[in-house]
This record gives sequence, structure tokens and C-alpha cells, in this order.
Amino acid sequence: MKVLMGTESLRPPLTGIGNYTLNLLREFQAISDVEAVDCFDGNRFFPVGDVLAGVDRHMVPSSYHRAGGQWREQLRKTVRAMPLAYSLKSAFSNVRFKQGSPGRKDFVYHEPNFILKSHDGPSVTTVHDLSFVRHPEFHPAERVAWLSRQLPRTLDRANFVITDSEVVRTELIEQFGVARDRVKAIYLGADARFLPRSVESTQAVLAKYGLVHGSYLTFVGTIEPRKGISVLLDAWQRLTPAIRRSWPLVIAGAPGWRNAELMSRIEALRAKGEVKYLQFVSYQDLPFIYAGAATFVYPSVYEGFGLPVLEAMASGVPVICGAGTSMAEFAEGACKLFEVGDADALALAILELVEDARQRIRIAHSGIVQARRFSWARCAQETLKVYINAVGRN
Repeated sequence: MKVLMGTESLRPPLTGIGNYTLNLLREFQAISDVEAVDCFDGNRFFPVGDVLAGVDRHMVPSSYHRAGGQWREQLRKTVRAMPLAYSLKSAFSNVRFKQGSPGRKDFVYHEPNFILKSHDGPSVTTVHDLSFVRHPEFHPAERVAWLSRQLPRTLDRANFVITDSEVVRTELIEQFGVARDRVKAIYLGADARFLPRSVESTQAVLAKYGLVHGSYLTFVGTIEPRKGISVLLDAWQRLTPAIRRSWPLVIAGAPGWRNAELMSRIEALRAKGEVKYLQFVSYQDLPFIYAGAATFVYPSVYEGFGLPVLEAMASGVPVICGAGTSMAEFAEGACKLFEVGDADALALAILELVEDARQRIRIAHSGIVQARRFSWARCAQETLKVYINAVGRN
């Protein structure tokens, strides 16, 4: 089996799709049936060995690394919001892909970031979520318009479609008419770095951030409206001042889209000493931030999978997430649930956990057991089976 993988998602900061892409590439290296993997970064083709050899401390291949501060991120967001930005970028990338793909007709092309490019061989796409359909208000209008045009074409072109959960698989079948036998849900994995850690083992890292093991609640994710952070802050402010001082809320994540109001609220609570904002936490430190938390809260409105929930479960931390979501699907009762968007219900769930150590221990143990069912090795093996099916359908 020869694989051609789209790797544009490996550009910093590395978020969910980037982690998915990187872990598949790593696992394929250990599978004997995968004889070759080439990568396309939107401009050039690279052997997978070059990509993986260049991974730096931020989990980003150095060939793609773009040094710079917040102004670069702001520039990228501004450009993305411009009319035709997605279309122009896609057109350029398609030309570059077409120039290099003729010699790779015998490769299975997997696009882990939704939209396929034209490929003469078998093609597989991963559609992580349909948030641009379900919640277009959480995306730039240009992105919504572009995905609305391109996704139906990709679904027609793909020999096989992968989703991260049955929730999204069902949405694709019902909303886009994808044949049931042409789309498969494959759960993501928890990296081996995420595991329960003792007070002593977390102390050095937590001290850098002014944190104490077992004495804070945390959220990890992109700072943007879809993640439900406004509901989290509403719930947080419903708790008593004593609770908020005793169990400060730690928020970690790269800035996302339309987050000015969120950042203003976070800053106001930070000034009171009730919230700590860590921004984007490094690859090395993140497992310790998870493992040191008393509770992990993930109030996201909508997710295709919700990888931070699985990582927190694997870290031995009790998790609160939304009922009826993809997170509740894979957790199978190992998380404390609340009604999505209900700040009162979330406040109650937080209060119950911080006041009940036995409940925290019980949920944390259930989470560890459940998280062991998911691994990137399993994800890669199931993905390889999809490639085989795609070849048969080409």
C-alpha cells in the first residue's frame, strides 16, 4: 500500500486535525503493509521521513515552521476573511498538486482536512465535522461559502469517507446522501503521553504556570465561540466567590476566530485572580496541565470528536462535557454530562464535582478504563482497511 497524505494541517499551531494527521503518519511507519508515504503540504511533496524528522517542540515539521508572534496569526486570520481567499489558495494548491501527482497514480490519496484535490488514483477524505452546516455563525462567511461549494464535490469524488464519530457519520448520510457503505466512523486515539501523574511528577511543570496539582479546573481548546467558552464563563460566575478562589479556572489554547469578546471576559476574570489564561501550551507541558487538574471542563457546542476530552480521560482527570455530543458518544458514561448551552446545569455539574471527592475519583477511574480502548495504532489500522476498500472501489 502506498499512501499520499495531505499535510497542510501540520502548520503551527498544531490543533486537532494536525494531531490526527501527524499521528497517522507516525503509526503508518510501524505498519509493514504501508510500503511508502508521501506528503503534500499545499505547495510541495515530501517523503514522510523528512516530515517526521523535522518535528520540533511544537509538534510541527521544521520545513513548515513559520516563526513569528501574534501579528502573524492575526495576519493569517485577516487574509482568510478576505473575499475569495479560500478559493485562491485552493486553486494554487490544486495546480501544485496536479504537477506532482501523475507519478503517484498508484498511491491512495488521503486528505485528512476535508477537501480532496483531483487525483487519478483512489481517494479518501476525512470529514471531521459539519460545524459549518450546523453552526455557520462560528465560521468566517468565506469559509462557509467555500466549504458549501467544495464538500459535495469531494463527497462525489471520494471512493471512501471517514468520520471521527457516528454522530458525524449520521449527519453526512442524512444531509448529503452519502451511501452508508461508503462512510465509516473511526475513533481517534489518545497519545501515550497522556496518563495519570503524581503530585511529584507534575510539580516542576505546574510551578512554571503558578499551578498546584489537584487545585484547579481546566479547559484546553481553541479560544473561539464554538468551544462554548462563553457558557463556561457564565457558569463560572454563577459559583460563589469562595469556590472560584479555591478552584481557579485554567484556560489553555491558541486564539481562534471572532474571540475579542471572549478574550475581554477572560482578561477581566484573570485580573480578579479567578482565571488563568495560559495561551497555547507546548507539546511537552500539555500532559502535565491535564494530569494536574482536579476536573476538566469541555463545554463545546459541537465537535466531530473532541480529542481534549479523551486526552483528559487518559490523564486520570474527571471530565464534564455536553450530553448528546460526540464526546458523550465515545465516553459511554465515563464523563459527567450537562445540557449543552445551559450555564446553570454546567455550574451545578462543576459544583457537584469540586465538593465531592468520591465522585471525582469514580469518574476519573471510569475515564481511564474507557480511554484505554482508544489508540492511534487502532485508528491507523482501521484507516488502512478503508484504504483497501477505496482501492477496490476505484
